[in-house]
Amino acid sequence: MSPDLLARLNHLRMVINKPVYINSGYRCKEENQRVGGVSGSYHLLGMAVDIHVQDFLLYDLLLYAHEIGFNGIGFYEKKNFLHLDIRPGPKHTWKGNK
Repeated sequence: MSPDLLARLNHLRMVINKPVYINSGYRCKEENQRVGGVSGSYHLLGMAVDIHVQDFLLYDLLLYAHEIGFNGIGFYEKKNFLHLDIRPGPKHTWKGNK
């Protein structure tokens, strides 16, 4: 896992003062295919996590993640988790269907 990613996750945890639960972190190619991940996923590089926080609004969590500097933020409301990554370049936010 990227030290930068872990530092940002820790910063998020400290700011919201709640445990951050990681649903998915680094994935090998086989696991990424099994869970329906996209080819080229930042999970394959140790630069992405899917997280949830109990008793915390997902949209509020998205706002904090954006302020902390995650460049990729996927909002998966149906399954109540955020995808966070540290991709290079400009910020990219999307709403997922999972």
